[in-house]
Amino acid sequence: MPGIMQQIIQHLVNNRVYLEEEYGREVLKDINSIVDALERLKMELNRDRQFQLFRGNEPDKAEWNAFISELPKLKRTYFRACWLHAECYIYRRIYSFFENSKLLNGYDYFADLKREDLEISERAMNALTLATRGLPKNYEAFSKLMRINLWSNHYEIQLNAFVFSQDENRSKNHHENETTIDVLAQVADLDRNLLIDDSILIWNCLIKSKALCKDDVIVDLICDNGGFEFFTDMLLMEYLIDNGLATKVRLHVKAIPWYISDLTRNDVEWTINFLINHPSEMLSNLGRKWHKLMKDRKILVAPESYFWTGPQSYFVMVDSNLELYKLLSTAKLCIFKGDLNYRKLLGDYIWDSTEEFITCLRGFRPANICAMRTVKCEVVCGLPEGKADQLLKTDPQWMISSAYGLIQYTDALKCGCGLIGGTSTECSIHSIGRNSHCVMRLHKNKGT
Repeated sequence: MPGIMQQIIQHLVNNRVYLEEEYGREVLKDINSIVDALERLKMELNRDRQFQLFRGNEPDKAEWNAFISELPKLKRTYFRACWLHAECYIYRRIYSFFENSKLLNGYDYFADLKREDLEISERAMNALTLATRGLPKNYEAFSKLMRINLWSNHYEIQLNAFVFSQDENRSKNHHENETTIDVLAQVADLDRNLLIDDSILIWNCLIKSKALCKDDVIVDLICDNGGFEFFTDMLLMEYLIDNGLATKVRLHVKAIPWYISDLTRNDVEWTINFLINHPSEMLSNLGRKWHKLMKDRKILVAPESYFWTGPQSYFVMVDSNLELYKLLSTAKLCIFKGDLNYRKLLGDYIWDSTEEFITCLRGFRPANICAMRTVKCEVVCGLPEGKADQLLKTDPQWMISSAYGLIQYTDALKCGCGLIGGTSTECSIHSIGRNSHCVMRLHKNKGT
């Protein structure tokens, strides 16, 4: 974190001239003030100081201050707090310096890094765009797209190498056909590290929802990174819309710059414009198609929520942000992307690696849930008996290497009981240990 703060300081110093051109000379006062605040924060971190309450114009300061105040006193310092609380707090404090400045409120100091990630991925984007045009509506195509999306950070490197090595003397049609087949087939090479793959359950969930639902079939994507990863997110969401697996996709993005590469609303707009204006006709056409999907509100950015940049685990959402929970409850499927979302789903606890996913969610079930992440921390669940021990022997760093991935799913188990012969039915779902069961309370018209 001190290194990241130093990078932000260096970014402000390096871009001082450009910022002055955009905001005027008065912005130099803001820059100096923010740099001083970042240096103080670095000192507080290095000396393991107490978390400070937020006292500025932060829209979520009441929630943050309540959370900090409720922490045990010994858990309010950087080294003694759990990782999730400490690191989220630091990122939130960093943005508060900009938020409370006169001219740089709303400035994204990570934007250049996210944009560069997409700009250097031209070959990978061309290959994937070509490979995903006109995919059939079947599980095989869907599962390959899911896996491409999961491995996007690693897959980009392989795609760049693959496209570069193609024989340019091949005929155009032959080259296109072979690229389409081979690019998708390469995903299978990564499957040796896919520890859990519930993609068939996700496919069945979407097929069933489309068949049973007369209203909109909504999919919520709780996004992770911008750049190339968001590009692959959009390929998957486009496939859902094109094939009628979803009638609407809502993108949940971060309200503020977060964890360097996390997606914001501005990143979504920049990505679409970048593609529209790209010299590649194929990418430009893709950008225009995505722009139309967003204009028609088939893919849209959900209302921004500061809950996604809070320190809380997701099982408290129903108490701390009921409106967001209700919004997610209108979806048929919620896809949570990335390692941080996974940690928050599981409360950042080190569960037994064999514990079931549904148990670890501790009642957080607004809708059917899918989690997609590469393993970057010790928080994991749902593995077969003995798998963690086997991995530890063959690869002691397996839990932090990001070389392994998970696609996990659990359904909401919402009972569609309805009215049965003059008896009104209420159904509540309980998850106890490894078993889930539906408890039905039957109430007669007169009395209980």
